[in-house]
Amino acid sequence: MSAPLAQPAVHGARAPARVILLRLVRYARPYAAVVAIALLCALLYSGAYNSFSYLAKPFMDEVLVPAQAVRAQSDTRSWVPSWVPGFGGDAQGAPDTREPSLAPQEQERRAAFVAKLGESLFEILLVGIAAIALVPVTLFGKNYLIEWTLGRVLVDIQQDVCRKLLALPLRFHHGTTRGDTLSRILNDVTRAHSALEMLFADLLPGGISLLVGVAILLSISWQLTLVALVIAPPLLGVLAFFSKRIRKSGRRRQQRVGDVTQRLMEILAGIKVIKAFNAERAEEESFHRTNLKLFRSSMKVNKNRVLSKSLTESLSFGAALLLILVVYWSVREQAWTLTIGELFFFVAVSMTTYASCKDLVKAWTSLMEALPAAERFNELLDAPGEAPDPPDAVRLANALHRIVFDKVSFSYGREPVLSDVCLDVRAGEMIAIVGRTGAGKTTLADLLLRFYDPDSGSISIDGIDLRQITRSSLLDRVAVVTQDPFLFAGTIRDNIRYGRPSATNDEVLAAARAAHVDEFVEQLPGGYDTEVGEEGVMLSGGQRQRVTIARAILKDPAILIFDEATSSLDARSERLVQDAIETLFGGRTVFVIAHRLSTLRNVSRIVILEGGSVSRMGTHDELMADDNLYRQLVSLQSPA
Repeated sequence: MSAPLAQPAVHGARAPARVILLRLVRYARPYAAVVAIALLCALLYSGAYNSFSYLAKPFMDEVLVPAQAVRAQSDTRSWVPSWVPGFGGDAQGAPDTREPSLAPQEQERRAAFVAKLGESLFEILLVGIAAIALVPVTLFGKNYLIEWTLGRVLVDIQQDVCRKLLALPLRFHHGTTRGDTLSRILNDVTRAHSALEMLFADLLPGGISLLVGVAILLSISWQLTLVALVIAPPLLGVLAFFSKRIRKSGRRRQQRVGDVTQRLMEILAGIKVIKAFNAERAEEESFHRTNLKLFRSSMKVNKNRVLSKSLTESLSFGAALLLILVVYWSVREQAWTLTIGELFFFVAVSMTTYASCKDLVKAWTSLMEALPAAERFNELLDAPGEAPDPPDAVRLANALHRIVFDKVSFSYGREPVLSDVCLDVRAGEMIAIVGRTGAGKTTLADLLLRFYDPDSGSISIDGIDLRQITRSSLLDRVAVVTQDPFLFAGTIRDNIRYGRPSATNDEVLAAARAAHVDEFVEQLPGGYDTEVGEEGVMLSGGQRQRVTIARAILKDPAILIFDEATSSLDARSERLVQDAIETLFGGRTVFVIAHRLSTLRNVSRIVILEGGSVSRMGTHDELMADDNLYRQLVSLQSPA
């Protein structure tokens, strides 16, 4: 194999918060109508909720205060309704049994007061019943529609991530740790989605509630409202200051999450080696150090968030104290003509508005905390994918005659791996590629598959440069059997059919027989419907390899690539796999990257790679005739 790839540059310049947020909001664009209805429900809910505070105004101004005035003017306890506080009984609370003896003036006052009570009661009941009916409906509509939108957005985000992962070139996958990629997929996507949740479930409804509250306060007293809004400038300053700090520390925390995920994956992947070397304690301490770094990064985020909340609470209490002092002054000086009911209404609405303001601050800091994750998620989506087919690309013809490597050079960004490789392969030939580890054998096959493009030179099929052939038509004509056979979780039948999903059951069974899969399947209780487990762990290495060969047979390709397909097998498994491979040879162009050279005696030509270049080429007998690398390698593998 060639040298490892460098880490891709996905950590570019940081985008402004508004740009990241707008990219997230774009996911909600298809559901704009649903969001609009949800926000309308939020507006109606806020109005209905504040209407309960409004009920205090007629009760205070039209019931309690007039009742107190009537009582001050005359003794009316005998005719004021008993449910009016302070009336309907004597000073000790005992019922007044005196007969009413009212003057005409008192009778008129009584009639007016009772009529006013009736009107106030009707108004209170009307507003209260309307609010009781409206609040649950609008609250349900707001919450349900927002959750529905967020759920659909999460599906879209996850679909985008899956599509992007499949579109990213091997250069990205080989150059990025799995832990970092997995952290971006799971952790960062979840936190990015939570940013949208903060926006749609908290910030927008909370902003509407705040605006409704301020509008009501202005309608009651614009003077007191301006006093209440004195909190706004320092509050915005606190938010601006801590938003930058939270976002910076949040970015570092997300990177630490990737480190922890990577360490866990390494432990799981290497558990057998860890136990064999009795290294459990060392791995535990190493993970503890990585985990502590994540803890410290998380505490920096939490410290800034708690400081922001503490200062916000302090500002809120300060604004409330200032409002109380101003109200006290206005009452004493009679500066602003507010009734007791209006003043009570103002205080009730201001408390609700302050609560909304505090919720907005909390949601905003949580949003800033989630934005670094959204930024890392965007970096994944922005990573360059596979080079697209050119507009004039052609589909590969069914009949293949010739494959030519013309002065092909390639590097992974450092020292060259291949240099001026020239090779002319006729259709139906079996070409073996031999060389020391790191000579570029697998890289040559990867270039033929267009996993990478040459830095210079070209690879052509029937005179057409691979870069001018559509990628899909090329890969439809090629099958690969690798050294490490990979099976998907599922049944043996499903894994064979992966080579051609439209294949019939008879075709699957025929491919299985050709690859000698039937020999071990007959011994399994589930037969071809036996679950192979994750990565095929329920089968042996030789069994997995035979399933992958059956998959290649079923695809019926024109070009076959065997990348050291038998190097890790025992002698019997190698013989069975070799027989299965030979079943595939007829009429196909085959490239064999070989580790065990005893399998190469019948190939058309053997190509020797040294230092990234073709040093010798010939048949087995021709190469064994004089001293060269092939002869040295054969001698090393031959029994003494």
